[in-house]
Amino acid sequence: MEETHAWNERLNLGHEALDREHHLQLALASALADALEAGRPRVARRIAEQLAGYSAAHFAGEELLMEAAAYGHLDSHRQEHRDLLAQIAETRELVAAGERALAVVMALDLRAELGSHMSASDRHFAELAERPRETQ
Repeated sequence: MEETHAWNERLNLGHEALDREHHLQLALASALADALEAGRPRVARRIAEQLAGYSAAHFAGEELLMEAAAYGHLDSHRQEHRDLLAQIAETRELVAAGERALAVVMALDLRAELGSHMSASDRHFAELAERPRETQ
């Protein structure tokens, strides 16, 4: 199976579990956009549901890692997660309502926002998590 999502090296955090989860999250966002562009609304609805559930679980796990590491930016990071989940919910609503053109744009924006979050905020956490605790 050929990868068609927007993964690139700037998204690698060097944290195997997070990188694997991020890979899947972006793949789902890409698959959603692809299904919408191909005019496959039932497939798009199922992928949107999977993306919502997976993202909620991933974000909860990531926040637990941050809590365990006493990450100082947890509150702002958690808010970014809430914003992304709201964007996913809005996209799901558009898909369910049959608003295909707008849903495609939202899915592509969502994929870009996820990538931006991973390459900036998640990277910041991953870099701090690698340092010895006394230098954080």
